[in-house]
Amino acid sequence: MEKYREIMEELDYITDHEGFVETCLDLRDSMYFYDKGLILAGYASSTEMLMSFAMFWATLEAPEQTEEVFDEIAAIIGNLADRLRADDVAMDVAALVETFLQTTGWVLTQRFIVFRHMFEAYGTNDYSATDSTDRLLGEAQALVEKDNDKAAKIVGQVGAMALRGAEIRPVWFYAAKPRLQMWLRGILGAIQNFEVAAHFSFPVDTVERERQKWRTDTGKPVVDLKAFRNLRYPMMPADTPDILRRGELDDDLLLLFAGGPLDTEAAERLVMAGDSIKHVLLAVLSTEELAEEDAPGGGWAPVNVMGLLERLQYPETVAISLGLLGKIRAGTTLYTRVMELLVNLEQEAVEEAVSRLKEDAIGVQDALAIVDFLARIRPALVYPALVNLLDKAATWEEKLSVARSLLQTGDARAIPHLRRLGVSLSGSPYGGLVKEFLHVAARQLRDGNRRVTGTASGHIWRAEGFHHQRGRSPQVASYSRSGRGF
Repeated sequence: MEKYREIMEELDYITDHEGFVETCLDLRDSMYFYDKGLILAGYASSTEMLMSFAMFWATLEAPEQTEEVFDEIAAIIGNLADRLRADDVAMDVAALVETFLQTTGWVLTQRFIVFRHMFEAYGTNDYSATDSTDRLLGEAQALVEKDNDKAAKIVGQVGAMALRGAEIRPVWFYAAKPRLQMWLRGILGAIQNFEVAAHFSFPVDTVERERQKWRTDTGKPVVDLKAFRNLRYPMMPADTPDILRRGELDDDLLLLFAGGPLDTEAAERLVMAGDSIKHVLLAVLSTEELAEEDAPGGGWAPVNVMGLLERLQYPETVAISLGLLGKIRAGTTLYTRVMELLVNLEQEAVEEAVSRLKEDAIGVQDALAIVDFLARIRPALVYPALVNLLDKAATWEEKLSVARSLLQTGDARAIPHLRRLGVSLSGSPYGGLVKEFLHVAARQLRDGNRRVTGTASGHIWRAEGFHHQRGRSPQVASYSRSGRGF
């Protein structure tokens, strides 16, 4: 029988109720101390291993049937709930099944799609063994919460590259978003299984070469010493898994997440590395979650990266920095560094800001954050940008945000817009108060008062949900109609 069919039979058995119970009992009996979490993790790892080996051997032995085999595995993994549940079972067994389905079982179903893309890419040579895993993972990082299928396909290509020996930097297990980390850990587990397997050498060869090695109707070609040794002694333990090799740069990249400022020597080495780490640095900076205090490194990783990018001056840095403004708090170290960089690169930053404000897809909060930046260096561009935002503002919070920014311009041309906003906000939680205040504000602007006052203003601007950036009110600077600050 073909090897992939043998593995499929085992996978089919281990993922039904009887196989689940038997496997979990075996795992329990191998422990000195009972731990339900470890038992379920061991069961999931066993299932994942069989799944990946079945896909690999189907790719080698039956390339014309791979889609059919992959569909069989999809049916098994996609129906784990029906396959594992059974009537009239002991309460502890039923509880174990439900715990698995809600935890590691769910993870297994999420990883399957990446494994499928991984072995499809390997079997059709839809990858480049010399491509940059950092570049691909950076693309996947940007897509993982927007286009899940496309991100999974990219990660599948990384998996095919890893089969061929491409390395994945350890820093990605700090920098990646949760779903991407889950996929990467699945690939890591699969590669470790392939490294210790005694049937073939690792890294694997091209799919054509591997098929030639395992054909039964022709003589086997000469293979390397490790493959020959494994064929002779199938139970010989293999080398220690080593996909996450740590070179000097990898250790330095991990220091980005150590908490606190990056030390000078490590920073110098990373700057000297230049383009070889470009995609990692840009991915860290563009992931706003890494700026949070509960993120790895206490939020210091993007701050450290910003320091490096200020020196490296990649063109992509400006666009990423503008995208961050609406997602980080003013007054933080990262916000200060981002704003300093944009001001220092004034020409490029202004061009990118104006272009970004013209995009249909940009949200009001992000647009107002960019307006904050323009107000610092090109105040004359702010008023027309705010007027263009009026049609985008849909919620009453967004309309209030635009209204406040218009008031802070001190531009009398805003009067009719403010009055119309007052009418449109009449149904908001602060409807009457807002309408009255905007009417007074418009009159003060008409009379030449640049600073709008009134007892209602404090109540309105402190309204819950008003702020257009996380935890802060808009920071648009006040300036005159001539563009001169005061």
